[in-house]
This record gives sequence, structure tokens and C-alpha cells, in this order.
Amino acid sequence: MATVLRKPRFAFLVAGQTISQFGDKLHHMALIALVGAAAATNTGGLELAKLSVVFTAPVILFGPLAGAMVDRVNKRATMIVCDALRALLVATIPWLFVTTGHLWAVYIVAFFVFLLGVFFNAAKMALIPELVPRDELLPANAALTFIGRFATVGGIVGGGVIIGMAMWGRVGWSDYAAGFYLDAASYLISVITLLAITVSHREQGHAAVVPPSLAPLPLKRSTRGLVRDVVRTLGVVRRDRTMRFVFGSLIALSLFASTVYVAMTYSVQTVLGRGTRGVGYLGGILGAGMIVGSLLVGTIGGRWDKRRTILVGNSIIGFLMMVGGAFFSFGIFAPVAFIGGLLLAPVMVSQDTMLHEGAPPDSRALIFSTKDLILGGVFMLSALTVGGTIYLLGRLGVDEPYRLVLAVVGLVILVTGVAGQLTLIAERRRVPTR
Repeated sequence: MATVLRKPRFAFLVAGQTISQFGDKLHHMALIALVGAAAATNTGGLELAKLSVVFTAPVILFGPLAGAMVDRVNKRATMIVCDALRALLVATIPWLFVTTGHLWAVYIVAFFVFLLGVFFNAAKMALIPELVPRDELLPANAALTFIGRFATVGGIVGGGVIIGMAMWGRVGWSDYAAGFYLDAASYLISVITLLAITVSHREQGHAAVVPPSLAPLPLKRSTRGLVRDVVRTLGVVRRDRTMRFVFGSLIALSLFASTVYVAMTYSVQTVLGRGTRGVGYLGGILGAGMIVGSLLVGTIGGRWDKRRTILVGNSIIGFLMMVGGAFFSFGIFAPVAFIGGLLLAPVMVSQDTMLHEGAPPDSRALIFSTKDLILGGVFMLSALTVGGTIYLLGRLGVDEPYRLVLAVVGLVILVTGVAGQLTLIAERRRVPTR
């Protein structure tokens, strides 16, 4: 990890994505605070489910096409433009809500903010293999996750604390407005940091030879054959066994994320009486676990079998969800979140590295936008299902529906993870030995 971080252009990429990621998490916390302030008590979980549609719909509707477009344009410039536009849009949200008094207006703007995030993430992931050698992809992904989790902790914990501060009222800002304004500032800082990638490249004497990701392609070429490329790349995914495994494992990750988002976020905020600050603390604990987990996989993870890492991690995460559902309290959620983060980071780093290793060089952005499509699609469907189920169970008089749903989904993830491990063991036994 230290070796890849000594590479100037990769270091600038890490800095830019970290600052941008801080803004993403701060944006989420501000949206959660806004929903908590505007929604009625019995509809909060349903509003969070609606919010999940807002930030997953862009990748579902435009993910593969966005990836195909990014594969044809200047990736660094794409990231800069996306963060500049996100800064502008995010800064308008407080005014928009005060003017209209409705959450739907906020959701429309948030949709475009997350749509820009689809392009940003595809460009970022496609850029990595051009900045580091193939044998350094795993530590590079681990470094991104490791440092990025500090931004997660800062954005979630800091966001929860910042949004809950009383000082904003003295300057005429609501708590959530302060979060949106700081979010906009973080995107602008990210723009400045990303500009340094090209500057660093030129200072190293490479002005005459620009990497493919930093060289803009003609407009005619950039808009030709997007659908054809999407179909071709999806065919590669369908035929490649490794990619099929990775994309299949994303389903468990999405189920975990959506259930935690809907069932735990609102229950911590209201049922357990911890408010937005409590959600921030819990997210920060999860982020701290991911920091430790990414450090482990980045230093000694090169010796681990990536498929087994994913399956074992998913199995234990499912078990931890069952523990959280059985012992439904903030005191249990805290250690469960830390251990879950410790396991989640190696799973995510292994998935990204396997995709980097198997993706065709001219379709990396499309591969990763397809990954985001699967994550987003499953997240949205399961979030709506979980939110609707919790609402119906509550109307039917079921006590503590949040904990029941959390435990049931955890059991599903545990069973699928164990089944995957048994399948992997059976496959290896069938391999003939010499």
C-alpha cells in the first residue's frame, strides 16, 4: 500500500476520491436529517425506502450506458466536471426545500446528484489500472478503501455531529442546510485535487505522451456504438466464470446494505432514540472496522483466495445481522457494526480486484458501471421490500418489525454464503491432481 501511494498520480486520485467520498457521506447524512425532520413518525421508514430509489435509480437507468460513454472520454475531466456540477446542485437543496416545502423537489435534485456520481465512480475505477501495474491492483484497491473509510467516518460521524450542532441556528441555517453547504464545499476541493493529476504527469516529463484515460476522444467516436458495446461487454460477463461469481456475490452485499439502511437507520434514529447523531456514530464504527479490514487485506491479503474471502465474509456478515436482530439495542449494534466493517472491506476489495483483473482494458468503466447497476438494482428492490414489509407488519400489530426483518435477511445471506463455500469445496475436489 505504501508503494502505490508513493506514485504521485495515484496519490492525487486517492486524495480526490477521498474528499469526494466525504462529500457523498455528508450528503447522505443531510438527506437523512431532512427526511427525519419532514416525515411523519409512521412513514419515516417508507420515506427512507423512497430515498433509496432516488440514489439507486440513476445507476439502474443509466449505469451501463454511462460506463460505455466514460470508456470513450477523458476520465479525469469527467470526474472534475461531475464534482463541479454536484457542488452546484447540492448547494441549492436547502433553498429548494424551504421554497416548495416538499420532499419530492429535493428528491429530483438528489437524483441528478447521484446520476453524476455514476459517471464519477465509473471514471475513477477505470482509471486505476492505468496508474498502477497489474500486480499492484489489490494493494491499490485496498489503499483506496483504507483511506476512503476515513472519509466515510468523517462524513458520517462528523456529519451527524455537525448537523446536530446548535450554532447553525445563529447564522440562519437549519441543521440539514449546513450539511448540504459543507458537502458542496467538499466537492469543490475534490475538483482542485483532481486537477493535480495532469499537472503531476507533466512535471514528470510525460507531456508528449498522455495516458489513454487523460486523452479526449473525438465526439463522433465517443457517441458511436454505445448499445453495441454494452451488449458485447455483458456477453463477456456472461461467459466469464470469475465475473459471474463476482456479480452474483454482489447480491448479498446489496441485501445487507439495503436492510441495514432501512431497518437500522430509522430504528436507531427514532425507535432507539439516538437521533441523526446516533446514526452517524454507528456509521463511523462501521467505517472504523472497514479501515482495519482494508489495512489487513492490503498488507497480507495477497495470500488469500479472493473467492473464499468473499464467501466467508458474506456468511459471517449474515450471522451478525441475525445477532443484531436478536439483541436489538445500540450497545449490540456498535460491536456488530465494527466486526461487519472489518469483514466488509476484504469482500469489497476482493470483488474490485477480480473485476480489474478480468475486465477488457477498453471496457473497464462499463464493467464497473454494470457492477453498480447490480448493486443499485438489488438495493432498491430490497429496500422497497424491507420498508414496505416493516410498514405492513407495523399496521398488523407486529411488535418490533425492524428486528424481525433484520434477522430474516441475515439468515438468507448466511445460508447463501455457506452454500457458496460448499460449492467451492466441491469444485476443488473435482479438480484432478497430478
